[in-house]
Amino acid sequence: MKKGVEVSDKQSRILVGYNLYFTSDEVTQVAIKHAKAFGAKLYVVSSIVGHSLDKDGNIANVGARARLDKLKALLKRENIPHEIHLIVRKSDPGNDLVRFAVDHHVDEMVIGFKVRSPIGEIIFGSNYRTMISEAPCPVVTVHVPGKPITE
Repeated sequence: MKKGVEVSDKQSRILVGYNLYFTSDEVTQVAIKHAKAFGAKLYVVSSIVGHSLDKDGNIANVGARARLDKLKALLKRENIPHEIHLIVRKSDPGNDLVRFAVDHHVDEMVIGFKVRSPIGEIIFGSNYRTMISEAPCPVVTVHVPGKPITE
């Protein structure tokens, strides 16, 4: 799924890693702030599992769809050139976003991260570590202390 405003190939590109269910507003606000400051195109990219989509290829979860629609409206209102990409997971989210960054010549990635215990990292993995260590560009991490990353 690709939707957005077309821009020049010479324009800076910023990728924001977007989890449909719990990306914080602070993460998207940092990405928007950077897009405005650098006159950049913003790629909103989410790596999802296939069952997250309905038979028509739309986001099945009504709440997640509403959050993404709200973000699209904000980007349009702020006149931020953007594209929305839903990647049906081929690997893990960290590798999918790094692959997207390479393929689209991204200049900066903005991602959220939540602290996990060492056991949590073993069980659930660490996508942000993959992105930080493998990304072809600088990665800005946004952590919101004391605040859950929720809607």
